[in-house]
Amino acid sequence: MLALGDRAARVGLVIGIFLAVLTHGAGATRAMMSLHEMTAVTAEMRAGIHDFLWTMYDVDLTPPEKVKEEKPPEPEPEPEPEPAPAPKAAPAPQEEDPYEPPPAPAQAAKVLTAPEDPSEEKIEDLTDQGFVSGDGSGPGYGMVSAAGTSSAPTWAPAAKPGGVEGGKGTGEVKPQPPAPPKPDLSRSPELVGSRSWSCPFPPESDAEQIDSAVVRIIVTVRADGTPQSVQVVSDPGYGFGRAARMCALARRYSPGLDRDGKPITKTMPPIAVSFSR
Repeated sequence: MLALGDRAARVGLVIGIFLAVLTHGAGATRAMMSLHEMTAVTAEMRAGIHDFLWTMYDVDLTPPEKVKEEKPPEPEPEPEPEPAPAPKAAPAPQEEDPYEPPPAPAQAAKVLTAPEDPSEEKIEDLTDQGFVSGDGSGPGYGMVSAAGTSSAPTWAPAAKPGGVEGGKGTGEVKPQPPAPPKPDLSRSPELVGSRSWSCPFPPESDAEQIDSAVVRIIVTVRADGTPQSVQVVSDPGYGFGRAARMCALARRYSPGLDRDGKPITKTMPPIAVSFSR
């Protein structure tokens, strides 16, 4: 047993030494190869630096050509302004006749203003504070007035409303005759169609065996010819007033007219509605 143990120990020792020598030899070989690679890399870097420092560059020293600057075009001469027209001379003053009527002033032109906007604040109207305005289409210069009637300008100091267009005097203005009154076209509403009513009898009259009655009513008619209201002013009873009112509301009418002939809401004179069978 002891002999076998010593032999095994010697074999193990030999194997250990062999492995150690093999490992160190491989490491030494790798180190030598690394030195060789470092030498090759250093030589390559040295050659690269040498090529970079000793490279020849071609530099063009020819001066650049000068670009000719184009002169801007000369501005066109401005056209000469047209001479202003000579001012019109005022007409020579004419002799004033104290017996002739004075001239009428020209119509004042209308001042253009924007329509009022209820959402905006009220703006004070200053149209009568410094200049004359009107609704005419006159020249707007010379002697003007809001009540002027002349369509031609005038410079006569005696011009006043009511004068004669083209007048040359300074006399008093003769009052114009009053305009003739317009014809009165007013009328009361009227029935359309038959004048007979032919209204149905009320049921109460059948029970009392009443065969005739008269009801007086007043009808108010709208502008479109439809009845607005019916007022009973004389009612014999037994339902005749109610029947006359219903009958009048079912009729058509021609509307009443005002003085200018325009349709308006108007009340008719009292009407007698007769019932008979």
